[in-house]
Amino acid sequence: MIKINDFVILLEQTKEVDKNSVGFVEEVTKINAKVYFIGKNKEIEIEFSKIKFLDLTKTGDRFQNKICNICHKCLDIKEFAPNQKRMIDASIIRRPSCNECRKIIDGVQLKTSERKRMNEIKPKKFFICPICKKASIPFVTANFVVDHNHETGNTREWICDSCNTGLGRFKDDIDLLNVAIAYLKKHTKN
Repeated sequence: MIKINDFVILLEQTKEVDKNSVGFVEEVTKINAKVYFIGKNKEIEIEFSKIKFLDLTKTGDRFQNKICNICHKCLDIKEFAPNQKRMIDASIIRRPSCNECRKIIDGVQLKTSERKRMNEIKPKKFFICPICKKASIPFVTANFVVDHNHETGNTREWICDSCNTGLGRFKDDIDLLNVAIAYLKKHTKN
């Protein structure tokens, strides 16, 4: 029996939420549950017959199904590209985002002409990241990458891989970065 605080998976498509979406049960009646579907950021009332209990401890890289960290659908593990191998047993660690969400995240790939142009001006002996100002010896004390606009495929600059990852985590979104700045200011001790 499904109860409050359980995680569930949607068994069929609805007007508001996709099949296989993962939700959190907030309220239970005799025939329905009020479920907050994480990927859609939406709460809906749904019949028990359209959802089933999801044991989160049986999802992930070592199981048949994994939950995407973007759309929050529980999908077959094959829907997640291999990313690296575990040091302990060489088992595969897959990307946290499903293949469909990766297309959105990755956006437009770097244009070949832009890659060629940037390789011609690649720092060789010494590099200072234009964002964090960290000085490094390229590929000895730090890695650096060509940063590009994921909507156009045009390059921006060479930056350190840490800053590139940071921008990616904030989806290259200025508004989201401003929210992060406001958060830091709110919690900065005077």
